[in-house]
Amino acid sequence: MAAMMTTVMVMPVCAPRATATSSSGVTGSKVAARGTPVSLNVCARPVASRAQSLQVVAANKLSRPSLTDESIQMFKTGPNDSGSSSLQIALLTKRIESLTEHLLINKKDYACQRGLRILLGQRSRLTKYLQKKDYAEYERVMNGLGLRIKSA
Repeated sequence: MAAMMTTVMVMPVCAPRATATSSSGVTGSKVAARGTPVSLNVCARPVASRAQSLQVVAANKLSRPSLTDESIQMFKTGPNDSGSSSLQIALLTKRIESLTEHLLINKKDYACQRGLRILLGQRSRLTKYLQKKDYAEYERVMNGLGLRIKSA
């Protein structure tokens, strides 16, 4: 059995999690029954780079416009407004526009397509509500966003 074993030089890319010593005395690798070397060095992605990549994703929130955006300010009913129907419609429209741009590049992103359909339905329900509640405000919002006004 010792004649079948070969010495394997394993160069770890990162610090190994588990090491074992084979019968030939090589640390970091294990030789299977048929003499095939099997590496036990499991290289996990470092936590620091993983956190950094998450920060980059979190910093790039193009699909979530802020309330301080100048194009959103005209739809606020007051300085502390964060949830009126007209403001919600404007915020949804900005998210829909960014997802539409994303889908022009990534045509097979089906999860994004589903999310876009959900947002479109939510905006449709809000516009119907605003149309029933205050038609003048509905017209102002639709003209401000460049959306089509549906006749009642």
